[in-house]
Amino acid sequence: MRSDRKHILILSSWYPTPEQPFLGNFVQRQAVLLSEHCRVTVLHTVPEEHRSERELIVRTNGHLKEIFIYHPKGSHFLSRRNNRLKALSEGLRAIDHPDLIHGHVLIPGGYLFVKAKEFFKCPLIVTEHASYYRPGRKEKLSLKEKYVLQIVRKHADRLISVSEFLRKDMQSLFGDRTIQVIGNPVNTELFRPLEIRRKEPSYFLHVSTLDPALKNVDGILEAVSLLVQKGYEEVQLLIISDEPYEEWIEKVNRMGLNRYVKFKGPLTPEELVPHFQQASALVMFSHYETFSIVIAEAWACGTPVISTPVGIAYNMSPDLGLSVRDNDPLGLAIAMEKIINDLPFSGMEIRMNAMTYSDHNFLKSILSLYEEFEYPN
Repeated sequence: MRSDRKHILILSSWYPTPEQPFLGNFVQRQAVLLSEHCRVTVLHTVPEEHRSERELIVRTNGHLKEIFIYHPKGSHFLSRRNNRLKALSEGLRAIDHPDLIHGHVLIPGGYLFVKAKEFFKCPLIVTEHASYYRPGRKEKLSLKEKYVLQIVRKHADRLISVSEFLRKDMQSLFGDRTIQVIGNPVNTELFRPLEIRRKEPSYFLHVSTLDPALKNVDGILEAVSLLVQKGYEEVQLLIISDEPYEEWIEKVNRMGLNRYVKFKGPLTPEELVPHFQQASALVMFSHYETFSIVIAEAWACGTPVISTPVGIAYNMSPDLGLSVRDNDPLGLAIAMEKIINDLPFSGMEIRMNAMTYSDHNFLKSILSLYEEFEYPN
């Protein structure tokens, strides 16, 4: 007998690994939120280097079901593709017919979304989170990557970008296709301001993967060094990351900044909240961001942001923080100096802006979009 709940099948190009057994942050959180209103099945096809046979594992929690198909990786492009298609086929046969498929991250697995649509003959929505549309990377897309984008463009019933900044970069590859913007959800009940704010004006926070190609942590350290040289001996920067940071500690020591720069992590979201609440500003100096969930989390805590104009900080209102040019450490140091000298911000106004990304607003947008599609016969 058919449930009144719409059944959503979620697929993603981000897949779990033995070291990180759960789906990437954004997709996992959206699946959990959607399961409050829909039946949600998340299908993971997970290649493993030394595996010789496929293995299917199912985890169920209320209206959320996760199906893991662990399969041999393959030694070359064709074998890897064939192994993943076989795993997908096994997974699809284990799933009740969905009303709609929602794919996340087009490259490299977007062709799997299309295969699932052909199998179930139901609508396909695709959300893009990834940064391969950025200048420099976009021009180097491989033929395989261009093919994946082409078939998704042709077969997706709706395309979503997580920010207006990303949508603009996507548009050049998707031509006249309409791309809707729906940002990632933030738990604004967890990330919230302190009732009594005790912020040190010289305490700065940076939260990231420390990816040198995108996050420009070198530039942030250079800005701190410039502040110290100018006599701001009280400046403090806390860097939080889930990734290893031993090499960064060594670099900080070489720069003579170990009194001013500390590292911490990995932290749970609950452990992260107090650091957002106590910081005078979040510092992001990225070359590129598609969304930047940590900016939204900082805003939800009423904390201003110093950022390059990327992701949701693109065209950032001066009421929310300070915008700085990419790869301009002196400009970043000047912005941090303004915060140290107590540039005023309204935590309440910052918090109100963050509510744009609340769970409630995300669900309202995404469920409204789902309702535009009829159940398949």
